[in-house]
Amino acid sequence: MTNTILIIGTLDTKAKELMYLQRRIEAEGVQSLLMDVSCKSEPSELSASVTCKTVAKESGKEFSEIVQLDKITAVNLMTKGAITTAKKLLDEERIQGVIGLGGANGAEVSCSVMRKLPIGFPKIMVTCVASGNVRPYVGTKDIMMANSIGDISLNRITRKVISNAARAIAHMANEELLEGEEIKPQICMSTFGTTLPCVERAKSLLEEKGFEVIELHASGTGGMALEELVLSGEVSGVLDITTSELVDDLVGGMYSAGPNRLEAAAAMGVPQVISLGALDFGNFGPKETVPPAYRDRNFFFYTPSISLMRTSEAENEILGKKIAAKANAATGPTAIIIPNQGFSALDKAGGKKMTRIDDTVAGEWYDEAANSALIGSIKNHLDTDKVQLVQVEAHINDPEFADRAVDLLISMLKK
Repeated sequence: MTNTILIIGTLDTKAKELMYLQRRIEAEGVQSLLMDVSCKSEPSELSASVTCKTVAKESGKEFSEIVQLDKITAVNLMTKGAITTAKKLLDEERIQGVIGLGGANGAEVSCSVMRKLPIGFPKIMVTCVASGNVRPYVGTKDIMMANSIGDISLNRITRKVISNAARAIAHMANEELLEGEEIKPQICMSTFGTTLPCVERAKSLLEEKGFEVIELHASGTGGMALEELVLSGEVSGVLDITTSELVDDLVGGMYSAGPNRLEAAAAMGVPQVISLGALDFGNFGPKETVPPAYRDRNFFFYTPSISLMRTSEAENEILGKKIAAKANAATGPTAIIIPNQGFSALDKAGGKKMTRIDDTVAGEWYDEAANSALIGSIKNHLDTDKVQLVQVEAHINDPEFADRAVDLLISMLKK
């Protein structure tokens, strides 16, 4: 069977460029379906396999209505229709890859569609906005962004870029898993620089026992990706070593994963072991960007671009209550494992020093009272009839802690 690529774009503004992309894809020996997501005017329907009228109907509106609306509303409706259309094509196994071509508007619609498609399904976006902040476009999905260099028009530069993208998506769609490749049960693990020794040891132990481990960096998008992977049904278990994104969600730090962090495994019944990695700090940018409300707090300036703020007892009490509530809601085996001697590489007796915003030393980073507030809050709110609570007399980066966490998860998976 010849594979088919879904092409997404606006024929009312980018017809020549989309036709060129289509020819280049088909020159690679694959078929294509061109989906028109125009929202200004109706181009020739002969140019698109899936017309803008068809896309509009999938949004619940007629195209003649959409063209009368303001741009944002029109784009949102065409995006809704495009997502529904693409999902149907995927469910019917009519497409094996997707590529978008366009400027900011085209990237908004195309990438919104791609974010609703499974991880691993080939996705490429050719756009002039690819050289900027692409997080709003990519989100947590494996979308490959190709910078068109110039605006989307045909010239010797953009033709090369478009041709390269066409070859790439064609071959991505044709790629098959190597015959006989072993599919191992997959474990999601959250990681951060300050919990890396624990993560590396745990990963090694799990791999020795026949598991495949995917590490998700606790940088906001990593946590969201972890939750999404679990919801996809491809994950056998979660070893949530580094839950620091919960702090950023609480204090408005730059690595928040949103309010739904720690909820996917609970909802899906996936075995999970939750730890307190890096809950001793929130993350902000350069010190001049620290919000005024926090400028009298204690910090560790990790790099010139990253300022770590020590969590307080009051914040830890809130965090403990939240963690317990999320664990209590679990429908599958769940455990919370606590390293009594510290939550990160900074958080160790006799270790790093805190400083004020003016760089004056403010004492030792390790704060037993703040840590105890977190541990005590978890204990006070945890339903231990449903959730196993394990305390280890070790630091999070001590080998015995990683060993215990892995043993806990494996015992759950065996059951």
